[in-house]
Amino acid sequence: MARTLGEHALSRVLEYLAVNGVALNDGHTLVALQLVEEGLQRGEADLMVWVMDELPRRFELPALQLPPVSPRLERGSIGYGDGK
Repeated sequence: MARTLGEHALSRVLEYLAVNGVALNDGHTLVALQLVEEGLQRGEADLMVWVMDELPRRFELPALQLPPVSPRLERGSIGYGDGK
């Protein structure tokens, strides 16, 4: 069964929120629906891009926790200069 662009956008928004740790409720669904509706009414050329760009302005998303880029540097010696 084919889905409309609006259904696809709403599904993407709700899935994105759930994956990012937002506990979805009726209020979140209504805000997401209003966001998609606004994008459709504006006639956005690329609805998905516009909706995903608007998400941080409409929802309070948890901060993204990234792992450290590299291990902590430790001063060490491999024996050079020991005179042996």
